[in-house]
This record gives sequence, C-alpha cells and structure tokens, in this order.
Amino acid sequence: MDCPSPLRAHDESFCVRAYESGVNNQVTLPALCNYLQEAAGNHARALGLGIHELQDAGFTWMLARLHLVIRRYAAWRETVHLRTWPSGVRGRLTALRDFCMTDSAGETVLLGVSEWLYVDLAAQRIARLPQAFAALTPEGTPRAPIPELPAKLPDITEPEWSAVVTVRHSDHDFNDHVNNAHYVEWALECLPDVWREQRRVREMDIAFRVAAHRGDTVITEAAHDAVDGDALLHRIRRDSDGALLAQARTVWD
Repeated sequence: MDCPSPLRAHDESFCVRAYESGVNNQVTLPALCNYLQEAAGNHARALGLGIHELQDAGFTWMLARLHLVIRRYAAWRETVHLRTWPSGVRGRLTALRDFCMTDSAGETVLLGVSEWLYVDLAAQRIARLPQAFAALTPEGTPRAPIPELPAKLPDITEPEWSAVVTVRHSDHDFNDHVNNAHYVEWALECLPDVWREQRRVREMDIAFRVAAHRGDTVITEAAHDAVDGDALLHRIRRDSDGALLAQARTVWD
C-alpha cells in the first residue's frame, strides 16, 4: 500500500453496484469518477467547505482537472476503500486534492490528483481561495505518488472518430451543472468497440473548460496520440459555437 497518511484525510468505502459495472463485470471509469467526487464532497462538507455551505455564501467549487492512474478495476460487488485529502494550493486560485483507493487486501488500485477552482456565483468568475483553505494544507502535506501533470494537454489535429451527444436533463446534478463523470462518458463514447471492450484505460488526464447546458448538441472526438501508440487524445466541444468543453488524454492497456 502506498497511500499517504496526511493529517486531514477522509476515508470512505464503496461497494461496486451492478449499474456501476461494465460488460466485463468491472467498475466503469465514470463510476470511479463519481466515487472520487462523492468522497471529496463529503470531506469538504466535514471541513465546513461543502457545496451547500459555499452556495449560502455565494460561492461554489468547480473541478478543473483530474489525473488518474488505475492499477486495477474492482469487480462487481467488490468493496474498495478511498482516501482523499486537501494536498495544497497552486497560486491564489487553485486548490489541490489527492486520492488513493485500495482493495480489501490493502493493495493500491487507483491514485489521483485533482485541481479545483473557487467560483463567485454572482460574478460568474474564479475567485481567490479563502484563507481557511491554506490552513488545511500545512507545509509537508504529502501528495499522491503520481507523475506531475503537464501544464497543457495536447490538442487533436485530425479526429479519427467522432460522435454526437445531446445533453439531457438527467445529465445534470444538484448544482444544475452536467456532472463531471458525464464528460468522461462522452470522451469514450466515440471510440470503436475494440477499444471499449477489449482494452482498458490505465491512465486518464482530463481538463474541464466550459460547462455544457441542457439541450446542447455536443461533438466528442478522439485520435491517436502521435507520441504514444497506446494513448488517445479526446476533445469535447459544443456544436453551436464550437466552444471547447473538455479535453483529455487516455493511456490504454
């Protein structure tokens, strides 16, 4: 087990449900993202920085980037244990949160790092992090043992695959935003069956840019990464104005 033990950590367990499993009886990548989001939200609430507490003050959290390394996908009905903790700040605007997931034997099955922005709801813009957040991550707070993110994700030059998705009412969460896990679903949606059914994502780096809205027509595109034959680049954009909603890079077994 290589999960750090920071001072302010939150531990939560999840049992993989049937509706969170794919055709191979293993937990899906979007379901894993939902586990991370649930644990992060529960921990933030326990620290007095949850969504509803922030909304009462006119603010909210927005996930800007998520980088995952998946060593093993848990099976249907298997219980996994997730640890998450605030791991630092970058400048005045970006809060960092890390994740480590283990199985019942204590073996690490997933590592993750994430970047969050503090948003002023009235002004609809990014705000400076509250002073209270810096106190949660004293010097020496450990990070998940995962490679540093590149400053910028590479873009697709020529899409090889594409699909069209319409944003549904059911894609929205209690924040009235499209849930982050749906962008992961959309990124994978255009891929041929051989990628979806015979291979698996062992690493994902996704950056969230602009929010999609109910009724939007979304174009999801993918292509091989020229520098790694096992990697794909993904782009999700709104059809009406071409706005870039998210982009990602996945590495496959």
